[in-house]
Amino acid sequence: MRMPQRTGGHDQTGENSVTADQAPDPVPATGATALPVAIVTGFLGSGKTTFVRGLLDAGGSGRTAVIVNELGELGIDGALLEGAARSVIELPGGCMCCESRGDVGRALALLAERASELDAVVVETSGVSDPLGVADLLAHGVFPADLRLSQVVTVVDAENFDRNLADADAAYSQIVSADLFVVGKSDLVAPDVVTAIGERLAVLNPHAAVLPSDGGRSAAGLLGEVAGVPAISARRQAVHTEPGYDSVAWETNREIGLDRLLAWVEALPPNIYRVKALVRQGRTDVAVHRVGARVTVLASAGARREPGDGRTRVVAIGRGIAAESMRAELDAMEPSDEETA
Repeated sequence: MRMPQRTGGHDQTGENSVTADQAPDPVPATGATALPVAIVTGFLGSGKTTFVRGLLDAGGSGRTAVIVNELGELGIDGALLEGAARSVIELPGGCMCCESRGDVGRALALLAERASELDAVVVETSGVSDPLGVADLLAHGVFPADLRLSQVVTVVDAENFDRNLADADAAYSQIVSADLFVVGKSDLVAPDVVTAIGERLAVLNPHAAVLPSDGGRSAAGLLGEVAGVPAISARRQAVHTEPGYDSVAWETNREIGLDRLLAWVEALPPNIYRVKALVRQGRTDVAVHRVGARVTVLASAGARREPGDGRTRVVAIGRGIAAESMRAELDAMEPSDEETA
């Protein structure tokens, strides 16, 4: 399904990065022909950013804005999405409810002012947040008049489905909140596993459709479908969960050895559920991801950087993280002055 075109001018100057505190406060929603807002959620490492990138690439118009809510102080997912989206607004903190709602509202209000330039807005939540914090506010008309909630899309991790559902309240909340499921990492498991996951999802949430996903390649046309469906039921209630997750963020302007970082990532204990790193190697960025026991490396990640930005950034998410010890281990990877001389 093709995204309905909105009228108005279209600035050809390219992507823009802004911060949420630059946006005005939200105003009551009254618009009947409003810009659709799709919420993309899913547990840590499920493949949300890959899926969103697939949506953006498949859409092709460059008229989709993305709000990225990451757990941790460093915006890695936003860096990987820039260049594909019309605008990327990063909201650190990882929670989409309570005190963070104001930031989301101001970000949406900023995009509402540019509604004539856009076809859709995608809000990518953090892996441990309950999407109904935003969905409930949109459904009840709290956000700007030019915006409306279209659908909640939950990306589930085919490789870690049972573990996530057993260990995390947030994963369950994301499933029961969905209007549409995308089975992420379906190419990493057997077809019967994908079938079994679909059957389980149908029991947990029989009202949501299930679509497979293979790294975003099967997402062609999906953005239009997401934006074209009726809004989420206003009867749903947002539930604030306290998942108790820790995050550690670290960065350096010195180039560190990729092999050494990979050895460190692979040796992390099982209480570290998710690691995301954007590693500078010469003039190239390498993305490193760990989900559970699986570590993947993507060379030439294509992250957008400001001139002179050569940082390597690492974010780890889990429970009971010894933050100071972890930062000390990462600090030890930095080359000495003699090594860089």
